[in-house]
Amino acid sequence: MATSQQYDSVLKNGRVIDPANHIDGRFDLGIRHGKVAAVSENITPEMADDIIDVTGQIVMPGHIDTHAHLSSPFNRNVDRAFGHTMLVESGTTTALDLAGDPTAMSDGMRRRGAGLNVASLMGLVPHSTISEDDPRPSVLRDAIADVKKRGGFGVKLLGGYYPFTPEASASAVKEANDQLAWIAFHVGTKESGSDMTGLREVPEITGSGRLHVAHINSYTRGMIDEPHEEVQEALGMIEKMRSQWVTEAYLAQANGTNGLCDEAGNLVYNVAQNCLKARGYPTTDKGVRAAVLDGYGSALVERGGRVMLVTGQEAVDIWEAASTDASLSFPVNPPTSAFSLATAKYGDGTFRVDAVSTDGGSLPRNVAIERTMALVAFGALSMDEAVIKLSYTPSRMLGLLNKGHFSEGADADVTVVNPSTGKASMSLVAGELIMFQGRAVGRGGTWLVLEDGRGAAESSGLPFEVVNLEDSKLYANWN
Repeated sequence: MATSQQYDSVLKNGRVIDPANHIDGRFDLGIRHGKVAAVSENITPEMADDIIDVTGQIVMPGHIDTHAHLSSPFNRNVDRAFGHTMLVESGTTTALDLAGDPTAMSDGMRRRGAGLNVASLMGLVPHSTISEDDPRPSVLRDAIADVKKRGGFGVKLLGGYYPFTPEASASAVKEANDQLAWIAFHVGTKESGSDMTGLREVPEITGSGRLHVAHINSYTRGMIDEPHEEVQEALGMIEKMRSQWVTEAYLAQANGTNGLCDEAGNLVYNVAQNCLKARGYPTTDKGVRAAVLDGYGSALVERGGRVMLVTGQEAVDIWEAASTDASLSFPVNPPTSAFSLATAKYGDGTFRVDAVSTDGGSLPRNVAIERTMALVAFGALSMDEAVIKLSYTPSRMLGLLNKGHFSEGADADVTVVNPSTGKASMSLVAGELIMFQGRAVGRGGTWLVLEDGRGAAESSGLPFEVVNLEDSKLYANWN
């Protein structure tokens, strides 16, 4: 496509990859008023107000991270708002903030925003964000309606940290579905763990509804069976629930958790317990201390406007200074599981797992792009397939129909990748540069809300966009 009108900017001489439009070659990308105006073999410099030379680089629709963390009801020893900058510096242009709070997210966007588009879910935390341990349907209904009005897409069940009964979990899915709100699940209930036992419960919890099963790789760590056996079982479940689930997986070996211990010195959260069990440490404060001193565990600390991981005595000091209520990380995700889940397909060639996410943000594991490009270099994915996983299917998953492709009139959200490193070198949102040479240069951001949240978004003063979840894969053909 081409036009004779003037462009605000042109990305020139890049390898433009847009699987939705069957584009893969050396082209110029013309942008006008924040939208894609042309993909052409040659746009003359006189037709552009600004030329950006991307010779030899990959130009793809902006990476959409369907599982990130930019606000949080726990892990209070770091400012989650740093995640805006950290995601932008990895090449992400749009993120779903999973398990935070829309009010906290929008505040973080004002304080430390770096130009991202962000939608937010609220984590269901008993006696904090929801009033009951196993909330009744009426309580869930009111909480979901309230979070939509405050600018959220919906809610997330935090089964690995704050598990409900299977019955209350099923009620959350139904109440969210009834309101056409997003519902995500870090699996686990009071009758199971945040592992394959928890995943086995999810089809029945889903019932006839729709559900986002979060970070599917987190349940294939070999806690119950061998990792490859758990992967195959998970893929089988995904196939059976194909019309009802949306899924994502991340490619980092490190996880994120919290080291909170009770008065008796026992770890509170199932996720943290699993991390210590995986290496034979006791699930106690003594086990945490030993694991961190051995270099197996790390703690998060803020430095230079970013969050980083530290180990050894420094990490123990951070954890103890927070009275054990501190963010920790352990390398518990088997690379073989990540590889298998990222590349698994159905017989028709479509991917079983919808998207490559980070489960990062303020946790320094925002490696979705570089690890996916490593799979391309290995020959496990084609370049088209990499872009499908990073951009196109995430856009369909969330119902962001004007993103994930370079059709004329689409949002000019762009990620530029250096093929020699596999890392993003530049990003634009709505045609505006938000990252250059690995450093965030954007400010603020765009708040993605539902129609119910329009008033909250208008009151915030932030730029916003109203999204209709009827366009999302989650609610495709929903009656």
